[in-house]
Amino acid sequence: MTEKQKYLLKLLQEVDEICREHDLRYVLAGGSLIGALRHEGFVPWDDAIDLYMPRLDWEKFVEICERDLPPERAIQCSQADRHYTNSYSRYASADTCAIHRSQIAGKDVAGEVIDVFTLDPIPSDDREYEKYRTYFMIYSDLLNISASYSDRWEIPVSLYRKYLYSYLFLGKDRTLSKLEKLMFSYKEEDCDRYAMGWAGCPSLFDKETFFPAKEGTFQGLKVMIPNHCSEYLTQYYGDEWSYMPAYAEREGHRTVCVEGATYKEFREDYMSGVNRGRLNRNAIRQKLYNMRIARENHRVSHKGLEYKAGCVAADLREAIRESGLNLQELMEKGAYRKLGNLFVAYYKAQLSPDFIGREDFDHIYAYYHPVLVDIPDEVFLAAVKTLFYTERISKAFRMLEIREKADHLTGEMESLKTDILLFRKGLEHYEAGHMDECRKLCEELLEKYPGHPGLMKLKCRLLMEKTGENLQEAEQFLEKALRFFPEDGYFMKYLADILWMKGNGQKALQLYARVKENTANGFVWLEMDKLFRPYKGQILRNCEEMIGSRQRTEALQTMEMWQKIMPEDEDIRAGWYLAKISCVRTQSQIEKLIREILEKTEVPMGTGDKKEQNPGYKKALAKAWKRLGYPGELAALRADLACISEESELEWLAEKVRSRQIHKEEKPYVYKLVGDIRSKQGQTREAFENYRKALEYTAPPYLKTELYRIIISDLDNGSRQIRNFGKNADMLPAMNSWLGKYGTLEEIQALAARLV
Repeated sequence: MTEKQKYLLKLLQEVDEICREHDLRYVLAGGSLIGALRHEGFVPWDDAIDLYMPRLDWEKFVEICERDLPPERAIQCSQADRHYTNSYSRYASADTCAIHRSQIAGKDVAGEVIDVFTLDPIPSDDREYEKYRTYFMIYSDLLNISASYSDRWEIPVSLYRKYLYSYLFLGKDRTLSKLEKLMFSYKEEDCDRYAMGWAGCPSLFDKETFFPAKEGTFQGLKVMIPNHCSEYLTQYYGDEWSYMPAYAEREGHRTVCVEGATYKEFREDYMSGVNRGRLNRNAIRQKLYNMRIARENHRVSHKGLEYKAGCVAADLREAIRESGLNLQELMEKGAYRKLGNLFVAYYKAQLSPDFIGREDFDHIYAYYHPVLVDIPDEVFLAAVKTLFYTERISKAFRMLEIREKADHLTGEMESLKTDILLFRKGLEHYEAGHMDECRKLCEELLEKYPGHPGLMKLKCRLLMEKTGENLQEAEQFLEKALRFFPEDGYFMKYLADILWMKGNGQKALQLYARVKENTANGFVWLEMDKLFRPYKGQILRNCEEMIGSRQRTEALQTMEMWQKIMPEDEDIRAGWYLAKISCVRTQSQIEKLIREILEKTEVPMGTGDKKEQNPGYKKALAKAWKRLGYPGELAALRADLACISEESELEWLAEKVRSRQIHKEEKPYVYKLVGDIRSKQGQTREAFENYRKALEYTAPPYLKTELYRIIISDLDNGSRQIRNFGKNADMLPAMNSWLGKYGTLEEIQALAARLV
């Protein structure tokens, strides 16, 4: 965990304790719930915690906190603080500074927060939801003047203007209170749905999706999770929620964090240059303009997509004609990979958020007004069945829903839609522990869709639940599955589990090493990590022992295998670097590995970063610098230097380094490292004084190379900067500052001659 994640976990524990003490309902939600299920804690790159709480419970929570909350905590919601700018609520720390983009011009508390999205009761009548949504958009627009929400729903500009005038002339509190009465007047006992109150897209959920809540685990903390986790996550994220995203898609939230300052101190600095009145006036004008043109914008955009859809349909017809393929025959043969290749361009357009939308801020209009490419029934069926058979089930279901609303479904399409719902029901049974019901549904669907990878994986799960009863049956099924899908990491993993249980460890490890390259399923990754976590210490000790006994190639081969098995584990990665550094032969290869490690570990001065450092990386760095000629103790101290930024720690490190001056042969290294410490502290003159002293000794070749690089780079950068000055009056002070750290002109000339 990062320091930020540790702090958020502390806040979550506080919220959980309040809720348990006062019998208040809440559930972990969003990315936090995915983290709880897929990682048993934070998604590694996430830096937020999301909760859902029924509105009645949240209102009680606010009342309790207003009485008992300590001064370093704050409740942020529009009902408690009319200066607050978001439609969702927050449990915040008032003694930290983490300003979110939406809060830049606000007056609300801007510390580390737990985001709490209220669940508002909504009747089954969709007209009531639409009324709620309309008022909620206007409400959100009035809360946050600088953001625009209503235009994406085509809220009538006259209606918004009505409440805006009320806001301006009758007051913010009076106007918001009136809207709150309109939105939050439904009684929970009369409603069977919740609207998740977020201004971008207030999504609808069945109440039983969340409650009664279950107990789950998050970073070792017992927390409440939804009654039907998979149903909620599938609805909100699609079937792909259980899969690890590609590295390029791993994003955290954008916040401005300032270590050692409160939000008030930071805000006073930047808000002095902001004209809030002018900002708000411009934002209101922009909102009104956006609402006036929203309908025409959407019409034009929709019409453009319809033209594009016509082109996509024509291209698909031509591609099918040129291929000479018979779609019906391919479906009967189960040649869905070949069909998938035929539909690539069609899928790229039809499944894009522009065409079918998403329940997010940017694509919510398209979600409610999708564009369907007009293709014949038999082609559409082939495209949807291909999605179904290639494990893009939520996309197949979405396509069927759109087709049903826009046109019609054939009998076979209706049957497929029903079977997808049955498949999801089977997954719900599995999640709830109803194995007999799950098994029955799975077998029925497999009979109808033999060779379907998702159904086969569900059956695999069911067989693995009782491997102790019939190990042979499970092994035979997995071998059959791998004949169908020879490169599927999911089946590889469970066959490897059986081999491991049977004592065939070497063959199992070879199979495990291929798993993560062939599946992104987060549950498979978690299970593997949990299996091998107890062995991690022994793996790393074995690696070091092999390196110590000169079995360096064997150590590298072993760590390469474990790196494949546990690619996300930083300890294993550090051991892999240690083995690589022990094996490479050239200076350039060692330097390349050093740069890679420093990207992960180096902490610049003044960042206030207190993240935990992996001792394995330090060990690898020390090994690298030792191979480049640094004495063992100084190599380790140089590794320490990369990982610290606190002034007091750097001074302690400088003293530690200077203590090695008693060894004559180490003196040039000592001066070089002290220079590096001073350089990191921003003490440039002192740094170069030490670099020059290091050069006075007969330094080893690599040390000389490092020193020459530092000085040549400085001379080059300095001369470039000087050439940019247009006037001598400007140039001379800069030259004096730059060249002053080298001593006299004669000393500079002598140093230059030595470098040449």
